[in-house]
Amino acid sequence: MGTDDLLELFRRIAEEIRSNLDDLDNWGLSGGHSGQYVHDVIADEVAIPLLLDAGLGVISEESESQGLDRPIVAIVDPIDGSTNASLGIPWFATSLCAVDSQGLLASLVCNQATGTTYIAARGLGAELDGNPISPSSTSRVEDSILVVNGLPPDYFGWKQYRCLGSAALDLCSVADGTFDGFADFSSGLALWDYAGAALICLESGVVISETNGTKLDFEDLLRSPSSRINLIAAGTPSLHENLNGNVDV
Repeated sequence: MGTDDLLELFRRIAEEIRSNLDDLDNWGLSGGHSGQYVHDVIADEVAIPLLLDAGLGVISEESESQGLDRPIVAIVDPIDGSTNASLGIPWFATSLCAVDSQGLLASLVCNQATGTTYIAARGLGAELDGNPISPSSTSRVEDSILVVNGLPPDYFGWKQYRCLGSAALDLCSVADGTFDGFADFSSGLALWDYAGAALICLESGVVISETNGTKLDFEDLLRSPSSRINLIAAGTPSLHENLNGNVDV
């Protein structure tokens, strides 16, 4: 399956999830695993059969992994920002990322509250609603407006920061230049939280790594997708270097 077909499939999944959410009355907890909401389950039940029927393996936050021996595996966060969704905060997304033997192949992150959609394909750049995107040129921490995940333990000189509640959309907002950088101060992000947005960042020109500066190794991360890491991302190498020297989790 080529990248165009993958992205068409991902768009269809995002649209079907949105259609199901439009009719939803109960945005509360599902009673399943800790922190799982009804809308997480509904979105997962839409996405997984479509991905498997298309011949992809699946790694999802909300259900068991399947078909990991298939040539292409989809990493799925059916709803990233589930708590926001439960509170009516319009900052939650479906994140889908295809991975093959060479790494990240194609991805889509769709804000399900607004329909705003980011896509990327390996070597082909990144787009927001059909328009190419690129990050900001801010190079100094003192000039930067950051988006963060978790509470910063110390002030290290940023101009301002925001904490919005969806790592996938937060990272995409660095890719499109809305924010200058991203820093994760949480207990860590799992692969499904960031894989889709990571490709969008990389294809837009964002520098992204673990908080200790380690380059993301997706072959290794796929072996333990639920393991958690902390990320930093920035629109310029110099801002990334400055964040790397200041973000200590």
